[in-house]
Amino acid sequence: MALNEEEVKDEALEEASNSKKTKKVKKTNKNANKKPEERSRILEYMATEHKWENYVLLILSIFALVLGCLIINDTLTVNDSFPLIGKFPRAFAWTLIGISSLALLLSVYPFFKPAFPEFKRILWMRPKEFGANTIRVFTFLIILVLLFLLYDAFVTKLLRLIMN
Repeated sequence: MALNEEEVKDEALEEASNSKKTKKVKKTNKNANKKPEERSRILEYMATEHKWENYVLLILSIFALVLGCLIINDTLTVNDSFPLIGKFPRAFAWTLIGISSLALLLSVYPFFKPAFPEFKRILWMRPKEFGANTIRVFTFLIILVLLFLLYDAFVTKLLRLIMN
C-alpha cells in the first residue's frame, strides 16, 4: 500500500506540475492575445462617435479659420520679431486656413454621415417629367411677376390720384 500511496502522490505532483504548466501556457496565450484585443479596443474607440469632441473641434476650427482670414486681410498683424510666423505671416495664415478647413470638414462629417445612405434611395425624375415640371415652375413665376407688376401699376396710379 505504501507504493500505491507513493504512486498516487507522484501522480498528484505530476498533475499539479502539468496544471501549473498549462496555466502558464494559458497566461502566455492570454498575453499574446491581449495585444490584438487592445488594438481592437483602440480601433473601436476611434470608430465611435464622440459628439463633444466634434463640437470642440468645430469651435476651434472656426476660430482658426477666422484668425487666418484676419491675418490675410491685414486686419490682424503679426509682429516681425515673432518666431517663425513673424517673417512669413501670409504663409502661416494660408496654412492655418487649410488645416482649419480640414478640421471643419472632419468635425462636420459625423453629422452628415447618416444622410449618405439615404441618397441611394432617392428616385430621380425622368427627363420628360423634369422638363414638364421646369415649364410649370417658370410659367408660375411669369404669372406671379405679371401679377406684381399689375399691382404695382395700380397702386402707383391710385397714389398719384390721391396725392394730386
